[in-house]
Amino acid sequence: MTSKERFHFACSRRQPDRVPVDYLATRDAHERIMRHFDLGGERDLLDLLGADLYHLSARDISQNEGFAKIYRGPALYADEEERVCPLGIRYRRAVGDWKFGADEAIEGALEGAESPGDVLRHSWPKPSWFDPEPLLEECESFSDRVIVGGFWTAILGNAVRLHGFENFLMNLALKPGLIRTLIDRLTDFYLELNERLFSCLKGRIDVYYFGNDFGSQSGLLFSEQMWLDFYYRSYTSLVSLAKRYGLKVMVHSCGAIVPLLEHFVDVGIDIVDPVQTTAEGMDPGRLKREFGSRLVFHGALDTQHVLPAGTRDEIVSHAAGLIDVLGAGGGYIFAPCNNLQADTPVESIEAAYRVAGKRSGRT
Repeated sequence: MTSKERFHFACSRRQPDRVPVDYLATRDAHERIMRHFDLGGERDLLDLLGADLYHLSARDISQNEGFAKIYRGPALYADEEERVCPLGIRYRRAVGDWKFGADEAIEGALEGAESPGDVLRHSWPKPSWFDPEPLLEECESFSDRVIVGGFWTAILGNAVRLHGFENFLMNLALKPGLIRTLIDRLTDFYLELNERLFSCLKGRIDVYYFGNDFGSQSGLLFSEQMWLDFYYRSYTSLVSLAKRYGLKVMVHSCGAIVPLLEHFVDVGIDIVDPVQTTAEGMDPGRLKREFGSRLVFHGALDTQHVLPAGTRDEIVSHAAGLIDVLGAGGGYIFAPCNNLQADTPVESIEAAYRVAGKRSGRT
């Protein structure tokens, strides 16, 4: 099977020849893996690991600097230690243009916002400042793989970073009009920005992948009803846009998010990432039983305990168990539940991916 065939079999709940595989890592981890195997480039690594998916660069205009290659707007402040992103969030520079990286936010331009008017008066970036055309060559270079694209569209994360975490959570209750305006303004911006990208790369990308962390280890960051009140409409619009371009939609949310999965189905999401199995209620067997006929799962390989500290036998058993449970009859993409970390032995990563390269999900 080709990578695209394997992916589409999994997404249609048919048994592929083996489970589809994805790769995500911190820059430090990536560089360690590359050195360990003496590889020349990312394609060599994806071939080695049997990875079927490829993530385009320039996928986030906020948390890292990968957008620079497509940015055509006004000059942005940056010195050796700090920078300001197009949305007006000040960051401590650390990860550079690494596509899976995230800088630490220091201050948001809307931390002092008191009303919807303050949000609307903010100096918002224009989608026309971003030109996706440089990504065409990248798409062509990896056309044999399932290409994952779209901007990260952090309508929760960027709202929090712009307004401040405590302000955001407090004003969900005290100033819902302000928060709704902030979320809607971010949604409108990302709808137009992603449409520019989808139009430019039409027929070349396969998956729209975006993320917002709605969960903690023990539950949602705020109530299910608040999610419905503030995010259901935005998610419906974003997913509908991607569907008009024939894309599968993969949504990222860490934590204990079981209460949201039914709503993800309702708005048309195809794939849920990262399946943080250590969080409350996120048991692979339960997820497969209750949602496996309607959602594809991406991730679940434990990067918190098993990969960094487990024995080879424990890692092999863990990886095989995930594939057998989540991958039974299709519906699973093997990937880490967070970026592979620099403290993880390369031999452990290799052991897990070797299991995925041989296993179909049949039990």
